[in-house]
Amino acid sequence: MDVKQLLYFREIVKQESISKAAEVLHIAQPPLSQQLKKLETELGTVLIHRYRQKWELTETGEVLYDYAEKLLSTMKDIKLQITEIEEGTAGNLRIGVSSSCLNLLIDYVSMYRERFPNVKISVEKGDSAGLLKKLAQKEIEVALLLRLNVADHYDLKALGKQDYVVISPRSWGPVFSSEKVTFKEIADYPFIMLGAMEGHSYYEKISKAFEAENVKPTIVLESKDLTTVIGMVSRGLGISIIPRVAYAFPMEQLNIHELKKFDFHVEPVMIKTKDTRVSKAVSQFWEMVHAIEDFS
Repeated sequence: MDVKQLLYFREIVKQESISKAAEVLHIAQPPLSQQLKKLETELGTVLIHRYRQKWELTETGEVLYDYAEKLLSTMKDIKLQITEIEEGTAGNLRIGVSSSCLNLLIDYVSMYRERFPNVKISVEKGDSAGLLKKLAQKEIEVALLLRLNVADHYDLKALGKQDYVVISPRSWGPVFSSEKVTFKEIADYPFIMLGAMEGHSYYEKISKAFEAENVKPTIVLESKDLTTVIGMVSRGLGISIIPRVAYAFPMEQLNIHELKKFDFHVEPVMIKTKDTRVSKAVSQFWEMVHAIEDFS
């Protein structure tokens, strides 16, 4: 018994006639009759009682018809799902994102959902090292993070350079007298440092900027997680310097200040592993982001 036999049998039952089923299936009637007899012989049962003016399913015929309906319907659904996945209208989109790029991802995912509402999206949040490991292990297919110093093994799309800003607790009131803040002024307050991360030079750049003004920051807390840094500043534990791109987080409890004499920028990027096949859903996401950034 094969799928073709089940398809033929189902059509015979639906049409209640071998001749009508043969017309629908675009085959001759004798071969269709032979297929029905072959199926009955293989199963060792009579599936259809055939009389001169009467035609009816046997009990075993009803069992086989129900089975054929379910199987052929399931196969149709599977074929549709595969087609949708290949076309990018369904399937799974597995994205990794660092804290600093979360706001960008929110915007991109919102636009993507409008175009492909049937694609299931899963998001993994982590630091750069963790996201690269997940890419290597194929737990995610694309990641949004800050540009790495070494990225030879990845296809990369730059998402626009961002400068750094100073954040202070709103509960402290007007901490600085001018809009632009110097590192010397920052050194007068408890400082919360965004920790050093492999592949990024943020930590070294900030440290050298303090040294250039002959001051040393009073670091009271250090964390590689941007969410933690912003949360600690919000609670009044100190001030910090973060990428402007991080504005996705609740900033109601913070004051924002520009940095003076600091020409260092950070660049969010979208990456995927080179020479590795990705799903159609990921290709569609990559192309959409690429088009947005090129247009802007």
